[in-house]
Amino acid sequence: MAGMPRRSTEEACQVMLRNFPEVPTVPQPTMSQRMWTERTPCLKIDREKRQLSFELSSGRESELVKFYEKYLAQDLDYFAISPELDPTLYKLAEMLKEKPSPELKLIHFTFPGLYSWGLSIKDESGAPALYNETLRDVMAKVLAMKAKWRERKIKELFPGIQTMVTVGDGALAVYSSAGGTGTWDEVKTDYNEMIAAVEGTTCIHCCANFDWSLLMETNTDIVNFDAYQYGSTMSLYADALKRFLGRGGMIAWGIVPTTGAGNIEDENPSSLVERLEQVIQSVVDRGIDKEILLESSFITPTCDTNTMSVELADKVYNFTKEVSQRMREKYFG
Repeated sequence: MAGMPRRSTEEACQVMLRNFPEVPTVPQPTMSQRMWTERTPCLKIDREKRQLSFELSSGRESELVKFYEKYLAQDLDYFAISPELDPTLYKLAEMLKEKPSPELKLIHFTFPGLYSWGLSIKDESGAPALYNETLRDVMAKVLAMKAKWRERKIKELFPGIQTMVTVGDGALAVYSSAGGTGTWDEVKTDYNEMIAAVEGTTCIHCCANFDWSLLMETNTDIVNFDAYQYGSTMSLYADALKRFLGRGGMIAWGIVPTTGAGNIEDENPSSLVERLEQVIQSVVDRGIDKEILLESSFITPTCDTNTMSVELADKVYNFTKEVSQRMREKYFG
């Protein structure tokens, strides 16, 4: 995951390259989401309260008109992310140009999911923008175009390297709560629109408990979930998982705990491998082919580390690397 507690762009990139040389994530050593808000129409920024809200009052309709014109024309340059808001991307490219990595296979980046984004920004009445049909559509299209532009920029900076793109949406659990609104077909349409914007391998990340079969119905290539807390729940969706794997889908097991998912200090790579194997076996016991499942698996932290200390975050990355290596050596030699 991109969020991390280090504030130095160079140190953040070094951590990613040291632990994940095959698939480094473009780190985000800041809590700011400004890179995703540029060119968002009718957005009001209250810097004193550090709040974002939408204004659809008279006088701003022209912004919506211009936005849809640019979207329909697929004008990617209009949705560009300013370099000063995305410094780690350029630092990572600079470091790999100076010292190329023969192990590099993919560049991974993340962008906010519609639920997480839509619940954090308010409309004029103070209600979450997610529940305004117009604003929901605007947010989905802004995020899709931003992701599409960033992927294009990555291909320019890292010639010949493919991309992996994650939509991070822990707030998706709201959909299945008493306060959830809309149908799953509507949610699926929104996510498929964002996924379709990029060409690389796609992933949906949800660190809350959820109905994983619903995510498998989308067009995503990978479902990434908190397997540390909710690993056993995957066995409940064996039929959907079998279909998902059959179409080439993959599972990213978030087995290394971050904030809220357990105490990393109580674990070590051996205990996490044991925990993961128990979870995988519970799924295999429901009729899933173990070899296919293992070949279709990634190892990840449960979520971002941005609220952890630097020392604990580094432990998370190191354990993630170690668990992956141990699983590879045990099952694939």
